[in-house]
Amino acid sequence: MGPLEADVHRLAVEAARTYRKAMGAAQARRIEQLDAPTAPTAVKGFAGLAALRKRTRDDDDDSDVAVSTKNAKVDAVTPVEIAARLMLARQVDARDGLAAAIRAGSPVVVVDVPDSAMLDRLGRVWESVLLPAAAVCAKIAGSGALRHGQYDAVYVVAKTPTKPKDLDDTRRTTLDALGLALPVVALSPRAETHLPPELLLACTDRIAIPPLDAHAIVRTIEIVTGRSCRKRLDDVTVARTGLNEIAIAVRFDRTPAECVAGLRRLADAKAVKRDSRDLTLCELHGMDEAVAWARGAIADIESWKKNEISWSAAAKSVALNGPPGTGKTTFAKVFAAEANIPIVTATLAGWQGSGEGHLGHLLRAMRQDMQLAREKANPCCVVFIDEVDSFPNRGKLTHSHADYQIEVVNGLLEMIDGLADKEGLIFIAACNDITRCDPALIRAGRLHPVVEIGLPGLADLDKMFRVRLGKDLVGADLAEICERALGGAGADVERIVADARRRARHDGGRPVAIEDLRAVVKGEDTRPEALRRRTAVHEAGHILLDVLLNGAVGIHASIAPSRGIGGRVVRTETREAAGTYDDYSRRIQVLLAGRTAEILVCGNCGHGSGGVAGSDMAIAASMAAAMAGSVGLSGSRPLLFLATRENTAELLSYPEVRLAANEELTKAADVCRALLQRHRGALEAVTEVLLTDGRIDGHAVAKLMATSNAPGGRRVDGSIGGTDRRSSSATETAGRRAFGPNGSEGEVR
Repeated sequence: MGPLEADVHRLAVEAARTYRKAMGAAQARRIEQLDAPTAPTAVKGFAGLAALRKRTRDDDDDSDVAVSTKNAKVDAVTPVEIAARLMLARQVDARDGLAAAIRAGSPVVVVDVPDSAMLDRLGRVWESVLLPAAAVCAKIAGSGALRHGQYDAVYVVAKTPTKPKDLDDTRRTTLDALGLALPVVALSPRAETHLPPELLLACTDRIAIPPLDAHAIVRTIEIVTGRSCRKRLDDVTVARTGLNEIAIAVRFDRTPAECVAGLRRLADAKAVKRDSRDLTLCELHGMDEAVAWARGAIADIESWKKNEISWSAAAKSVALNGPPGTGKTTFAKVFAAEANIPIVTATLAGWQGSGEGHLGHLLRAMRQDMQLAREKANPCCVVFIDEVDSFPNRGKLTHSHADYQIEVVNGLLEMIDGLADKEGLIFIAACNDITRCDPALIRAGRLHPVVEIGLPGLADLDKMFRVRLGKDLVGADLAEICERALGGAGADVERIVADARRRARHDGGRPVAIEDLRAVVKGEDTRPEALRRRTAVHEAGHILLDVLLNGAVGIHASIAPSRGIGGRVVRTETREAAGTYDDYSRRIQVLLAGRTAEILVCGNCGHGSGGVAGSDMAIAASMAAAMAGSVGLSGSRPLLFLATRENTAELLSYPEVRLAANEELTKAADVCRALLQRHRGALEAVTEVLLTDGRIDGHAVAKLMATSNAPGGRRVDGSIGGTDRRSSSATETAGRRAFGPNGSEGEVR
């Protein structure tokens, strides 16, 4: 313990002793009056807690009051102020001679206090730590004159960055304050973003206040209670203890053991209050690339805080692209929490709703959120723009409201550019289809890089379930649960666990069991038996042909109804694909296998293969159109590029493309029918397994094919394909792309 901290400690011990004694006497008098035969009729005669206040001119000379207030004013001793004083004194002691220089010289001391609660307290008590009791201090304000010879020190507590309109006044007043040749103390979350640059240039000493540690907490407990603290504080409790917890748990009328128990209770309460979205970066599974970006950005922020790098060198923007429910919004919140910085969330819909859609009101709401982010930068702030694909591509706008939407996109670009040089602002955007965004919005320097977040595989699902189950079902085999949940996102895992807990809670409040998860993930199938069998035939056709063409590894089929989807086939492994004619043809054959199987087994097909965007037929038609009018693989004029491969509507507007696409679809359907007919026995066997168990994987399908004695056919060699299909539902709405930008088979929803 350094000399300044020791002095602060001694004074705090004396003040706490006096306060405890006075409070004890006041409590005794209160009890005595409560036990008296008759209660006093005059309020002024009550000598309870009011006995501790400082007497005023309005007090009369009543003997009872005179006795109760004959001592000087007794200041309340709060644990938060004790802890704040100790932390400041320790950091000053770490700089040799700084304490003496503040009292006898004119140093310019910059104090970084990242914790807002600690900054608020130190803004009130720093004088009592660094200066004599009789010192007179003046605050550096944006306006007003400072005079020589009237003060012992000047200071500023900057909780928010200086507003642009006040910057000139603040800099002028700062220069005036520096000219007084007095000690200057400046407290802020981070000097570079919150203080005038003149203070940084004049700074002679810079210190930072770290989070509370075990020594500061224990000493605060001992000072307040007046007793030695023999209970050890574990690391988790220390990490979860801030000034708020100190204020709640540490009191003069408690023993140290009771104070420690209170801190542990509050720390445990923080853990209990965590819902399934209150995660950490290491618990965000299925988004490895996004987590890697987050860790790099946090490291850059720390380096920037230490002035090791400039803000321009830091990772300060990212765009997340992926299906709904994959955790993009959760990622932004977790990143902000892990980096310990605030977050401002905005959407185009929210900005439009602020002014009934009027362009001027929308742009004003946009500016207000951006200004709020500037003010909350402490020293950093996350600006999270959700559903950023609501901002359209300006080059594709042709409707009558195009000018309005162009102005909206221009406004967003202007504000991002205008704040790009503002240190401490980090932009995170999220969308379901990045291809809809204006290229200028997601280019380098704005919302870049673009990170893809797909649906989780089996390994990630297992980790997701275990994170959300916590201490329940530790060591249980969740393989079946994960297989049945394939094709779902993190939000589905969250729903499954919540429903399973509710099921157990309603059943006598027992612990959650594996049967609860199984019951939820299987769902209640109320479909007629004929429709359920048709669904099984449909999915059997998909998985059989996929295994036949692409191998048995990493593919699963299920007929459990979920979110309006009658069944699904999901392949969790992908392979690099060049996008050749054969690649496209095989993909189309697998897509048409469901309806083809229905025709073979049931005699006809239902509408589950088409009817909506994202259905089997929609994807197959889109691929066939791309082959003929975009990627140069088929048609009478294959070298003619008519539109991008995702722009199916435009491609199919050309008669020659429609004709060529239909020919490719018909050819693929014929090949698909021949293959399924050749393996008719295996198709029916897979159907029966789906009807009995509700699911099947690629290896089981391969075994059934091997034992069905089908003549000819291709060898199932374990090669890997790469698709994710959902079918047997007229409510499927997910859109897909044939092949990803890196040549791998995949999808974008």
